[in-house]
Amino acid sequence: MDVRFKVYTKTGDDGSSFSPLAGGRVPKDHPTMELSGALDEAVSAIGFARSLLPGELGDVDRELSRIQVLLFSAVTTLETRGKRNLVSDDDVKWMEDVSDARMEDVELFVVPSGHPAATAIHVARAVTRRLERVAVRVFREELSSDPGLHTALSVLNRSSSALFALAVHVNRRLGYREETFRP
Repeated sequence: MDVRFKVYTKTGDDGSSFSPLAGGRVPKDHPTMELSGALDEAVSAIGFARSLLPGELGDVDRELSRIQVLLFSAVTTLETRGKRNLVSDDDVKWMEDVSDARMEDVELFVVPSGHPAATAIHVARAVTRRLERVAVRVFREELSSDPGLHTALSVLNRSSSALFALAVHVNRRLGYREETFRP
């Protein structure tokens, strides 16, 4: 038997939503809801970028997929205040390795452009940086006292570097050169 669930509950019609982090219903503009929304935007933006990748870039698709999972894992670690520590220093190192392996020489400031997949990765990078800013705002006080939370924040921070390197790499592999800005 095919069981379906409804994607709407009608309980948010009053401007509130359930937040596991807050432990109950909160206004939809509550900082914990901002964090959930920023995560949703980031993983969706990466998913969109993945959908634009040509088939010959399956290796990049796999790296982007892992970044999506690591973003979910890092935010879960933050939201549970380290009770479910789903990221490690190995994950941070993996992001650094991706950045180092994929980064190519660029001049000054890169203006996102080129192949649609690379440009979409740049958009995902910018959205991921917003996720990091929201996480810092929500967890500012806990970050200094909990190494697990610090590792989760490091994953968020390194993800934007990895995404930048992947965007440049995709452009180069597909024969595009990025535009640069010289102040």
